[in-house]
Amino acid sequence: MTCLNVKYNNDKSRDYTNPTLPSGDGDAHQLLTSELMPQRARLALALASRMSGGVLAQPFLGLGSGLASPYGVGVGGVGLPAFGALTLTPASPALRALAAPPLPLATVLLVSNLNEEMVTPDALFTLFGVYGDVQRVKILYNKKDSALIQMAEPHQAHLAMTHMDKLRVFGKAMRVMLSKHQTVQLPKEGQPDAGLTRDYSQSPLHRFKKPGSKNYQNIYPPSATLHLSNIPATVSEDDIKDAFTKRGFAIKAFKFFPKDRKMALVQLPSIDDAVAALIKMHNYQLSESNHLRVSFSKSSI
Repeated sequence: MTCLNVKYNNDKSRDYTNPTLPSGDGDAHQLLTSELMPQRARLALALASRMSGGVLAQPFLGLGSGLASPYGVGVGGVGLPAFGALTLTPASPALRALAAPPLPLATVLLVSNLNEEMVTPDALFTLFGVYGDVQRVKILYNKKDSALIQMAEPHQAHLAMTHMDKLRVFGKAMRVMLSKHQTVQLPKEGQPDAGLTRDYSQSPLHRFKKPGSKNYQNIYPPSATLHLSNIPATVSEDDIKDAFTKRGFAIKAFKFFPKDRKMALVQLPSIDDAVAALIKMHNYQLSESNHLRVSFSKSSI
């Protein structure tokens, strides 16, 4: 015998060079994947099957129309003459992760529904700077409740969008989405701008410019509790409370870190108040050489 033909992978026979063979005559889904699926899709299915420990439904989901159209396969199921209308169960996370398109490499965010009486480029720089290094901010000249914000990296833009879409800022629910623009353009010389566009690319206030910065490990969603750092030893709890009070913020609770009095937690009455306090108190000067650093905390007091 020069050739051994194996039709099924089961307890009686197995082809170790082709893990996508059906287990038997009654396994229509396996037959579909092994006989009719193009090679690229079979390989994807085999890999995903190994990852998840089972055979996956909707093998064409996310793999592109070039695979789906010759076989009449739609996203919701499979329609083949040989099998009639076969409804498939949802695909496993393994195959979805394998087939899902990559995130778009967008660094510019479109922010809308802003409180145009309160929001400034500096305020947006400070708030969005919690989730990445803001490069440029442009409040739209003819629509001042909207702005374009350019982040340093695509993942920073996605992080900011994830945490701050629908966040209430100065009394309005801000909307955040990816913009079609690749960059935020600076105004040309002589072009009226009224200070609505700012370039922050060289700002010393970027939180993530140092590789391996601990700030990468302390990124949290907006909360009513703020994390304060860079507090000098000469500054007391009352000093910090007074600073917040003078800016119009009520303090519900305050606590220094037991082992490091350079850091503290401060609790505001609401997330709305904490957002406003972060914008106004970040970089507040506590001494000649110390400026307060403010971010959202994962802990409460």
